[in-house]
Amino acid sequence: MSHPLPAPDAVAFTNTRDGLRLALHRYHARAESRGHAVVLCHGLGANHHAFDIHPDVSLARYLARRGYEVFSVDLRGHGASDRPAAFRWTFDDYLHSDVPALVATATRLSGARPVHWIGHSMGGLLAYAHLASAAAPGLRSAITVGSSLDYSVAESGFRRLLPFRSLLARLPAVPIRSIARLSSRFPSRVRSPFEAFNVWSSNVHPEHWQRVCEAVFHPVSPPVMEQLASAMEPGGLRSRDGRRAYFDGLASVRAPVLALAGDRDRQCPPEAARHTSEALGSASRRLAVFGKTHGHEDHYGHFDLVMGRRAPLEVFPVIAAWLDAHDAPNAELP
Repeated sequence: MSHPLPAPDAVAFTNTRDGLRLALHRYHARAESRGHAVVLCHGLGANHHAFDIHPDVSLARYLARRGYEVFSVDLRGHGASDRPAAFRWTFDDYLHSDVPALVATATRLSGARPVHWIGHSMGGLLAYAHLASAAAPGLRSAITVGSSLDYSVAESGFRRLLPFRSLLARLPAVPIRSIARLSSRFPSRVRSPFEAFNVWSSNVHPEHWQRVCEAVFHPVSPPVMEQLASAMEPGGLRSRDGRRAYFDGLASVRAPVLALAGDRDRQCPPEAARHTSEALGSASRRLAVFGKTHGHEDHYGHFDLVMGRRAPLEVFPVIAAWLDAHDAPNAELP
């Protein structure tokens, strides 16, 4: 990388119920403070830099300039958070241990008010599953970006990996970090399979994507991948023990939820995002699809929704407008 990565204003830590320390990277409001803070949660194998890879395409800084106190978090095994000795944790560990600790700490540090949650990819799945299963989710609103609890209704590229599911038990860790770094060494004129799976190349500045490949990704716990594979099957994502389909709880969700999708997202096609959004019981729900056929300058893949060339002009204002509408004192409460 030609320049160092951006740094937050401060880093706070919290402890999970099973004894791990998690990091919350804090960006102070740069304008008159809003009523509720924002938690940004990364996707599978990523870290907090997904939302702050460069000042020109930083959702964290964009929202801070609009008056929001922002916490960009690292789940266990990611970024500055603790990593268990073995890569054996599950999606349910994120859901039942990490999310409650992160929400409670962000709420306390920002003034004991419910927070807005913005989750990219798996971070959005966590929002859906948390809202569908928690008695008191503590969220003012949620925004999911390239996320669905049930991918079986669309041609997600992840479905091609299902025949290799049995291999996960043999891996000490899924080497996404190594794959990403290898991908970053391709000449800029060559589009690697990893790049094609994650972004629409013309909508991403090459230097920014290289930064993502070098600094954002981490090895993934095989049980996380194995559990997420259930989202590719009819009925959608299930608990680790298989007894609960998180999709079934969406009808009970009352919090406002905005779902964002990219028209060329090979991981979460718009059909998958729509399927989950339409299952929500919330009276305030919306799906926004970005891409050329929806009036935008270029197509959108999976990662460019949060760090693409045009995201600050096309995606971020939609996010901000939703937050503003649901942050006001007279806004409908979850």
